[in-house]
Amino acid sequence: MKILRKEILWIIASLIISCLIWHPFLPFNFSDFNSTVDINIHDTYFIVVSIHILFFIIANVFFIVYSIRILISRLRNTIINGIFLFSNTLMIIVMSYLISVTKSLIIEAGWTIYPPLSANIQIHEDNGMKNIYYTFIGIEISLVIILFLVAVKTVINIKRSRKANN
Repeated sequence: MKILRKEILWIIASLIISCLIWHPFLPFNFSDFNSTVDINIHDTYFIVVSIHILFFIIANVFFIVYSIRILISRLRNTIINGIFLFSNTLMIIVMSYLISVTKSLIIEAGWTIYPPLSANIQIHEDNGMKNIYYTFIGIEISLVIILFLVAVKTVINIKRSRKANN
């Protein structure tokens, strides 16, 4: 029971840290849950609900905090492992969203003729988003591998504790 209380305190502390990171930069009015943030990248505007940015920050803070905690406990504590698995799943969801946004920003090199048809051919250069896109895919693949390995280790720990209790 003492371990569970300690983890609840860690979760509350992580949520407070997330809100402290989020609030000065993106003020949020609790009566208006539809407040948005406009993000301008090149000639594209992304309108993001500010609660989604809070979700992104919470996922990152939980992942960082519980990555450190899982390394310190050496994968022995099943409660920490379970919370890490949850935070890792949140990070996979966040990375999937970032991959879809980055994929929409990739400009393929090629040519386009704009009216009038007698205009010169305009060549588009690659805007570097492919590198970010492939980096995000690599991060997501590593997150899935880590998720699998921690899940296997957690199952092994649970089986050992059941054998020890019987």
